[in-house]
Amino acid sequence: MPRDADDDTLKKAFRKLALQFHPDRNPGDPTAEERFKTINEAYAVLSDPQRRAHYDRFGKDTPLGMDPSRGGGGGRGAYVDPSHLRDVFGDVFDDLFGGMFGRSNSQHGRDIQVGLTITLEEAFRGAERTVSVTRPTRCGACEGSGARAGTQPGRCNTCSGVGQVRMQAGFLSVVQPCPQCHGKGRVIIDPCPPCRGSGRVSQASETKVTVPAGIQHGQRIRMASQGETARTGAGQDGDLYIEIDVEKHAFFERDGRDLVCEVPVTFPQAALGAQIEVPTLDGKVKLKVPAGTEAGALLRLKGKGMPDLRTSARGDQHVRIAIEVPRTLTAQQRELLEALDTSFQ
Repeated sequence: MPRDADDDTLKKAFRKLALQFHPDRNPGDPTAEERFKTINEAYAVLSDPQRRAHYDRFGKDTPLGMDPSRGGGGGRGAYVDPSHLRDVFGDVFDDLFGGMFGRSNSQHGRDIQVGLTITLEEAFRGAERTVSVTRPTRCGACEGSGARAGTQPGRCNTCSGVGQVRMQAGFLSVVQPCPQCHGKGRVIIDPCPPCRGSGRVSQASETKVTVPAGIQHGQRIRMASQGETARTGAGQDGDLYIEIDVEKHAFFERDGRDLVCEVPVTFPQAALGAQIEVPTLDGKVKLKVPAGTEAGALLRLKGKGMPDLRTSARGDQHVRIAIEVPRTLTAQQRELLEALDTSFQ
């Protein structure tokens, strides 16, 4: 590799060699393991401009595994910055090594999800609703510190206030958040009574929600920064998600943007044709039933369905025809039906 290789060239070379000599791919091969250590150490130096310049100047007088900023303590395997590995392998690195190096900032508030039941009419027109949300918020008594008013948290003895501890994982020396103080570097000595040292208290509140027209069952409405309050002022509040439950309707069935309903007609109306009134979510409209319509036939009312959530387009309403058979007949009706039946023979 040329001495002036750029970052992309380094990454490609490191990825190729690291995968080739990884111990998992070479079980029981001490040569491959040693080679993998050297590759990691080399990349930790070459990917850092300051350490690379130091190595270019002093060569092998400085062990590849030494971190010059730490003032010594070298030897192979002394230090490998996990950010170099993550930089090259991306999300795969987190999947392989889990929470060993820590993930997202735990000081950020978590997201909250609550359910909201609405009617089909509200899904059709849109609505303004209010939901009750109980969320952890920063304790006012201690201003989120967790320590009793007038006192301060103490330094964590496990990490000496740094918030991180170093651990050995095979041949890798890695840094992870302190398990005692969870990366804060301090511990609560005299807890705040209202929040019991957590720095947070649960608070119920009412939140107004705008339900857009056309929303479907199971979809969620995101309300940014309305979730759990961040643990610190520098952290970001979580989001609030409203999951929509659209009630089943007594008359309409929903199929995406379309609506389906069933309307009864008499046998003469189906046989001779007729114009009938059909309910829609916009009100009643006229529908022409063609002569000879059979039971189960679907007739379309264009543009009488649900609105699209993203556009102004409307779906259709499909009317399923059910032929109504009378349970009782007058003498005249029976006579007429018998005459009709005879005419078909």
